[in-house]
Amino acid sequence: MNLVKGSNRERIAPEDVAALRQAGALVQDARRERPRWFDGRFLAARDLIREQQYFLTREADLGKAAGSGVAVGLAVSEGAAAQSLVIGAGHGITPSGELVLLHSSLTVRLADIPRAEQLTARFGLGRLPQPPLRSRNGLFVLALRPVEFTANPIGAYPTSITGQRTVEDGDIIEATAIVLVPWPDDGNAQSADERRAKAARAIFFDGVDRGVSANLLPLAMIALANNTVEWIDAPMVRRELGANRSDLPGLGFAPHALRLAYLLQHQAHVADAAQAANGRSFPAASHFSALPPAGPLPPAVINPTDFTQGYFPAEIDVDFSIIPEDELPALIEESLALPGIDLGAAAETLESTSVLILAPVPRNEWRAVVARLTSLRRAVRPAAPNLIAARKPLEILQRIRLPRSVVIPPDPTSPSDAEWQRLAQLPGLWFVRRRNIAYREDLAGTALRFAGADIITNDRLRLRLDGLGLRNQLDTLLERATPAAGFELRNLLASPRFADSPALTAAAIGEFSRVPDLDQASALRTAATLTGSQVGSGLSRIERGSNVGSDPAALQGIANRTDWLNLDREAAVAPTESLSRIGSTLTGTALPATGFTVVPSILTTPLRNTTTVVERPVVTDTRISTGPVLRATQAPAEGAQAQPGAKGKGKGKGK
Repeated sequence: MNLVKGSNRERIAPEDVAALRQAGALVQDARRERPRWFDGRFLAARDLIREQQYFLTREADLGKAAGSGVAVGLAVSEGAAAQSLVIGAGHGITPSGELVLLHSSLTVRLADIPRAEQLTARFGLGRLPQPPLRSRNGLFVLALRPVEFTANPIGAYPTSITGQRTVEDGDIIEATAIVLVPWPDDGNAQSADERRAKAARAIFFDGVDRGVSANLLPLAMIALANNTVEWIDAPMVRRELGANRSDLPGLGFAPHALRLAYLLQHQAHVADAAQAANGRSFPAASHFSALPPAGPLPPAVINPTDFTQGYFPAEIDVDFSIIPEDELPALIEESLALPGIDLGAAAETLESTSVLILAPVPRNEWRAVVARLTSLRRAVRPAAPNLIAARKPLEILQRIRLPRSVVIPPDPTSPSDAEWQRLAQLPGLWFVRRRNIAYREDLAGTALRFAGADIITNDRLRLRLDGLGLRNQLDTLLERATPAAGFELRNLLASPRFADSPALTAAAIGEFSRVPDLDQASALRTAATLTGSQVGSGLSRIERGSNVGSDPAALQGIANRTDWLNLDREAAVAPTESLSRIGSTLTGTALPATGFTVVPSILTTPLRNTTTVVERPVVTDTRISTGPVLRATQAPAEGAQAQPGAKGKGKGKGK
């Protein structure tokens, strides 16, 4: 594009236009015509209006190229006053390409919001009677509509000798109007919740287009009873700008924006249904006509006493499993490409549907949870497995002769069953629809972990703990630990996070020392606590400002404290000037004064830990101590050992 001369459109000679039209190679857009200006042309208002219309049409075409939907903001919520709504600031683009904008949050009364038909009638485009505002009932779409009006009158001079001077509006002002559009439903639903379920099925599952104008930007669907809000469901009609651009071409049962909106709408509907149920379980068919291919579950879906569920229809095959919580969004995104679940379908259709209930597990607890389970998947039976009315004659005859299988209830004393029961009672369970692909898990046995450099890693770990004064405690732990637990302990202490923090290493050894039976399961539980998010960040801050990491007495103090986690959290958010007080509380020893630099000399003597008082910055380990030249005027901290050859009490130079 030539940024200097403007458009790069090629100018066609007048004699070539007729030939191109006759050949059918020239397509003319009647909306995109603008006046051609030249000296000597008579200027009229219609010419300037035509030029304005040309640019408005061009802007609308460019707006449609990016799609339609809400760009940012425009959230809808119920207002503090009765019969009022609050619309947040934001902007978006209508399907016709027009921009609608609210520069600030707006509180509107429902009685003051006209319907789209009434707004059209006020503009003189139609004649419709105005209904009573106090009797508005049913489902409505709250939308924004671009409008314009004239204002600021100015004098208009006559265009002829005999004409009179008049006054005309001098400006055209663009604005955004808030309208309520009735949503046509069959009216057979007895409650607002049933209407919500039917509307969601019509939009997301059946793909019914209820004819919302392309000149409107829908924000939310609202259920009104005598002009009072019963519920607000924004994802039902709201679409995000550009959401369809990330969709695979032609793949998936619906566009990406519609699938994402279905998930968000179902999530809000489940939360409202769970709140109305007061924590009790309920069948999905009592609140929904269809389910998305993935979504959250209300509480108490799985009965932990016998691992039954009554949420999904009995014909659907349901399994229960675990997943790392950071992998759940990717799995949900993948599952949204599948069709939804029709709860009113025939039994034969539901029998070919499989659902997987997932319990998200934090990444740092994953190995501990897996170690307590004997398998990663558990079947969940329907709450009413008999289904007498749905039995086929052959099944009835078979049950007469064949003995029924005895369902063994979960054993609370079994670690695996107890863990499954704990997972079943977690509040954040999700479900995903599974693909009907034949697969089998043919692998049998127990997985074993191998490490190629165990001897080297173990020697380096022991050498490092020698310098920290913690080797004896490590040897004691390894003597009473099982081989699997010992491997987990060494693997944890050799990880970079613990290798860089002596204080966190001491805290880990202390935690493992307080475990009564050090087997693999208990080792994994302890490791999950130590590798949690932000654990050790407070200790790292204390280490950077003191000699805690090189003082064996201080490290022993950390290992012996049972409440080091609370002080670690406090140090992570505490001001810098408070770290000295927290550090002394954590270790039970006073931190060194700030008038000198304490340097560990464990490189030359790994089995001893001495301190040297110096006047200049020195390089130790892999850290570089920088700063101005300091003159030692104080004695070393209590417990510090002076290097041989140091003279006086802190007055001599280090060697």
